[in-house]
Amino acid sequence: MFEILAHPAVSGLLVMGAFGALAYKLHFVDISGLISAFIVGFTIWYTGGVSAFVIVLFYFLSAGIATKYKYKAKMQRNCAQEGKGKRSWKNVFGSGLIPMMFSVAMYLASLVPDLAAAGWPFFLFGGYIGAVSTTAADTLASELGVFSRSKPRLITNLRRKVPTGTIGGVSLLGEAVAILAGLTIGVIAVLFSVFAPGWVPAVTAVDQVYFLIPLTVLTGFIGCNVDSVLGAVFQNRYVCEICGAVTDKEFHCDYETKYVGGFKSFTNMHVNFGSSGMGATLGVLLGAGLFVWILGGLFFWIAASSSS
Repeated sequence: MFEILAHPAVSGLLVMGAFGALAYKLHFVDISGLISAFIVGFTIWYTGGVSAFVIVLFYFLSAGIATKYKYKAKMQRNCAQEGKGKRSWKNVFGSGLIPMMFSVAMYLASLVPDLAAAGWPFFLFGGYIGAVSTTAADTLASELGVFSRSKPRLITNLRRKVPTGTIGGVSLLGEAVAILAGLTIGVIAVLFSVFAPGWVPAVTAVDQVYFLIPLTVLTGFIGCNVDSVLGAVFQNRYVCEICGAVTDKEFHCDYETKYVGGFKSFTNMHVNFGSSGMGATLGVLLGAGLFVWILGGLFFWIAASSSS
């Protein structure tokens, strides 16, 4: 009986069922989001194991809690998640599809001796935690950064102050939350690697453990800001002529909004998908030890944006 329950497919179904019921009861997701989260979560549990699942579970639960936090106050500021904070399949797949793909790739690479010997499972694990760090950092920064005491600034021109909730706006509180989110995921990965190494098969050497926290902090911070850049430059933007809010919704205050910028077909789901992919790419590069190049690029971006 125990052997049956311990099988990844069986244990995965049980765990997904339990957390799925909890998430739905807490109104974190709607029906489409529940089904999508089940697919993503089960796939990660089966291919990435317990450690990979706990990492994505931290994102899922923290995002749900942060979304519900002072929801009425966010509504008054016109920056609350639609649907009373319930996330749909678009939100789930936009942030979960890339990590799921990297979890599958990591699993497959571990089955090929040549790829395993070359270190590819760890590189792909870097991509996985990089993607999750990005989505966690972006979501938590967006949901909590709106309460920053300082006015947000536009990511493409850090000298320009913008109203709270502006697409592409960043704040000091949001940036701090993004770093904290990446740090937390890194700590989770390190704890598993040190105390339950059998649950993190991609980490096979002590020096790889040293990479984990810098990797998640950097990918979370950079990926979160890439998300803001994509939103500021490409995402569709509409203005509500009733309350004046700038949003990505075609209807606001029960009236049709006016299109004012971005690409109409480039939605928030595409922004999340793009930033998650960038976080995963950075994770692979950082896992390969290319820290100097990434830090150099980050310094150049901050200098160029501040002077523009």
